[in-house]
Amino acid sequence: MPELHPALAEQGRRIIEHGLDTPHDADLVPLSCDVIEGDIAAVLFSHGDALEWVVFEYDTDWLSRGLTALRVEDSPLHGQEAQVAIRFETWTRSRTRRWSPKGRHLVHTRVLRAHRIAQLRVATRTIATPHGWAIMVWRGRRAPAISVGNA
Repeated sequence: MPELHPALAEQGRRIIEHGLDTPHDADLVPLSCDVIEGDIAAVLFSHGDALEWVVFEYDTDWLSRGLTALRVEDSPLHGQEAQVAIRFETWTRSRTRRWSPKGRHLVHTRVLRAHRIAQLRVATRTIATPHGWAIMVWRGRRAPAISVGNA
């Protein structure tokens, strides 16, 4: 596993609060962000030849739930058609929610590789894919519906 950037959580909080256009460290480039207001969030970064992401839960402030880094030995998707492929998926238990039969105590994160796609619709949220990568986060057992938007 690659070394995590020391400012990963701090930079993630800044992206959640101010968006992907926030000034950032030159070696930690924000790729994607998904925020469910007042609940959970995830931010995906490029750091050298690795993807790094941080997941947050809101409890009076955005608290880091976990940091992950993986080397990217990934070839981009090719072809004329718009494509989305799942590259990584993780889950953890919530610190702010108790067990529930619908799985609301579970926090899932999915990293997606996108080709010829400007944005993804995840449930009622829009996630931009300016660098060909997206991250999505959700609670519960079932993943939300994903649709492609090229606007």
